[in-house]
Amino acid sequence: MMRPPTEVWQGCSGYWQSAFIRENFLTLGHAAWQGYLTQGQGMVVCDVVIANVEIVDWQSDIVEHTIRFIPLSNLAAHLQTLNLESTAIEHLLNTVRTYDPAQQILLLMNKNGRIEIGILKQLSVSTTDCYQQMQKRWPEFQLSSPQQSGR
Repeated sequence: MMRPPTEVWQGCSGYWQSAFIRENFLTLGHAAWQGYLTQGQGMVVCDVVIANVEIVDWQSDIVEHTIRFIPLSNLAAHLQTLNLESTAIEHLLNTVRTYDPAQQILLLMNKNGRIEIGILKQLSVSTTDCYQQMQKRWPEFQLSSPQQSGR
C-alpha cells in the first residue's frame, strides 16, 4: 500500500497523522485534560474527514474533524462498536488505567473508517498547559455577537 509523503507518525514515514496532530495539538491536549478533570482516565477520540491526504495543505486547509473524550467507563463499549478484537480492547483499557494524563495523550483517530490508535508521550506542551492556554484564549474561538459586528 502506498502512503502519501506527509510527515513522520510514530517513526513511520508517509503518515498524515503527525501533520494533523501538529496543527491541532492545542485542542487535542485541551480535550485530554478537560476530559480527565471532568470524567477521569480516558481516551481522546478524533473523527477526521479527509478525501485525499495528498492534496491537503496542513498549514492553511481546514480539515473537518470532531474531537471528544471517552472516559474509561464508556471506552470498552465504544471500542466494541469499532469491531476491535477483545484482546486489543483489554490492552487499551489497561493502558488507559495507567497512563499519565498530565504528560500523555491516548489518541484514537478515525479517518473515514480507518482506525489508528497511539499514545503521545514526552509532550513539549503538557495537557495542563494546553488546557490553560485554551481557557485564556477562549474568546478568540467565539463568534462575535451581532451588537459587536456593527461597530
